[in-house]
Amino acid sequence: MKYSLCAAFLLILLMGSSPMESSAAPAPSCRVWVGGRELSTVYETAVCHQRYWEENPPLSTTPVAIAVQEGPYAVEIAFTGTEVHSAVVRPLALGIEPEIRDGKVCFTVQEPANLTIETNGQTEGALHLFLDLPDADKPQADAPKVRYFGPGEYRDQIITVRSHETIYLDEGCVLYGQIYCGLGSDFTIAGHGVLCGSIYDRWKDTIVPVNLANCSRFNIRDITILDPSAWTVNLLKCRDAVIDNVKIVSARSNSDGFTFQNCTDILVKNSFVRSWDDSLVVKGYNGDVHGITFENCTLWTDLAQSCEIGYETRAKVIEDITFRGITVLHNFHKPVISIHNSDHALVRNILFEEIIVEDAQMGLGDGTPYLIDFTTTDSVWSATLRRGTIDGVRIRNVQVLSGRKPSIRIWSNDASSRIDHVYISGLNILGEEITGFDQVTFEASPYNGGDIHFVSEHFIP
Repeated sequence: MKYSLCAAFLLILLMGSSPMESSAAPAPSCRVWVGGRELSTVYETAVCHQRYWEENPPLSTTPVAIAVQEGPYAVEIAFTGTEVHSAVVRPLALGIEPEIRDGKVCFTVQEPANLTIETNGQTEGALHLFLDLPDADKPQADAPKVRYFGPGEYRDQIITVRSHETIYLDEGCVLYGQIYCGLGSDFTIAGHGVLCGSIYDRWKDTIVPVNLANCSRFNIRDITILDPSAWTVNLLKCRDAVIDNVKIVSARSNSDGFTFQNCTDILVKNSFVRSWDDSLVVKGYNGDVHGITFENCTLWTDLAQSCEIGYETRAKVIEDITFRGITVLHNFHKPVISIHNSDHALVRNILFEEIIVEDAQMGLGDGTPYLIDFTTTDSVWSATLRRGTIDGVRIRNVQVLSGRKPSIRIWSNDASSRIDHVYISGLNILGEEITGFDQVTFEASPYNGGDIHFVSEHFIP
């Protein structure tokens, strides 16, 4: 497989000996110690700071480190070639106040966490540090129905998962390729290793790292996915699955985080996504879509939407979709909360709850300034002649901590594609309790339904 240009932007930098070591690799941008032990590996992975879409945007790099050990976690970070004056550890809700000692950023975390460390008020070069517990259910490498990938590098691997099988990427494993399954069930994809797409060309190869179709009763946990050349975790017509503590950092065009198409009863929890397209997205092409939950996830959205339903909504019904306990570290381009029904679906019973936006910068580049954006209008992705409806959305306890004051748009295309029964409670923007649309810039269609309101936080419609 010929290296793409993007391969230069995801260089696995090892500070110890390894088959991946390269004399052409630049020095790592930071060194990391956890519990007094220096981590042998810091991954420099591709990220993109451009705020408008193009096929091959300019890329830069940011460090990623993974520590697998028991807590508490005493962390020290030395950023190479940078004099650190200040540091911020996100998510802010953890209350971590780092100290600068001998040029290092120092702090202690009691529990496992997916952290981002920024220095000197900059987002460029931020360290994504994933602190994991050792795997209590780690399979034996030679156990039946286990395909084990130990420490080392595995190039151009297209792995087809079979039913009742475990694919295990152990700590120190970097697998360049794809994990695929069609019509499988009762399988597991797990481990503290890395699944990487940097060797693939975005347009010639389009390798989706985790690509599952018509699968049921499966689990994905703990893996880290870096620099995918397309959508990152794509589920098509899947059901009854749990995704736990999966970490994603993407940079290239259409590198959405979790993309679920025509799925039912899927739970994503405790996961991290930094994306250069939608971070969490639900789509429907045919059949019904229901029972999708994203819970306790941390996002950094460089482009497009953070929590999205749409734009492809050709299913008959998309319902019972929940985004709960979501922390958005940065949102630079388009809405945090969005439903774009650009086909004919009935979208109903949707919940956005307990969402914290630490830095709201929506509207940069060619983006839009909305915190909340619900539409039933045409788009370039529309494939049906008529537009559908949105009926029954609850938005509870959303906080915007810093950034620019965002707008809200609720826009029905016409009288037959109404948006109705939308209830907002507990909205706080930049320290101001928002109890009415007169407190924000609000774009409303005359075709909207009549039951779109701010309500008491104790009101349960």
